[in-house]
Amino acid sequence: MKQAGIVVLIGVVCIALYMFWSSFSELPKNGTVEGASLEEVSGKEFSVNGQPMLVTFFYTKCPDVCPFTIQDLKKLQSVLKEKGITENQYSILSVTLDPKHDTAKTILQYKAAFDITSSNWLFLRGSEQEIKRYAEQFNMFYEKSGEGSITHSTSMYLVDSKRHIRARHDMATGTERVEIEKVADHLIQLLK
Repeated sequence: MKQAGIVVLIGVVCIALYMFWSSFSELPKNGTVEGASLEEVSGKEFSVNGQPMLVTFFYTKCPDVCPFTIQDLKKLQSVLKEKGITENQYSILSVTLDPKHDTAKTILQYKAAFDITSSNWLFLRGSEQEIKRYAEQFNMFYEKSGEGSITHSTSMYLVDSKRHIRARHDMATGTERVEIEKVADHLIQLLK
């Protein structure tokens, strides 16, 4: 009986140590992101050197994944604020996959519809070629159909201050929402 209790106690200690260790283990480096010649739609200078960023891809006519993800990213900002992380410590980049339709004016209206006023949340656009080059650095797949819809990967990417891709997270799809706490924890790790 005593041996069984000791085995259970050892098991519990091992699980606790594993959880403690894994929460502080370093995120892997999954490639490097080069600079991009994309423009920020509100005219702000686009520079994120020296701070971690969460990179997402979207288009304004997206019926589900993109708007649900944006709602979740607003919640992420609130969670980070509650944890003492200020907006000047990180950036969120939302890059349009449809620059022909998503003009600066269209994106600014989209941003206003979601009441996004954060100075660290940048909405970017560029030429088809510039966006394709930028997306390829993340192995991000997208394809336009003739009807104006875009099939795209449903991933977001955490990039550290040295432009290393450190984590991939799922966007909101169907009933599955963004794992806000996990994204927040990974972002906080990149701030240390």
